[in-house]
Amino acid sequence: MKQITKELRIIKLRKELKKARAEYHSFMSVRPLKDIDSSYSLTETMRRLELNLVNAINSLNKALKRK
Repeated sequence: MKQITKELRIIKLRKELKKARAEYHSFMSVRPLKDIDSSYSLTETMRRLELNLVNAINSLNKALKRK
């Protein structure tokens, strides 16, 4: 039963990583980097999306190491 729970958690974390990656790449693909750097709110959004992506990767890596 514990193994099934771990597998479900890994599946959930992979979905979260996929979502975070898609959001980040979508944001970065529609805006030139110079426009992002020139606007505080766009820079803030970019940093938030990067943080979400890094946290998703780290969470998945931790879960896979525990497996």
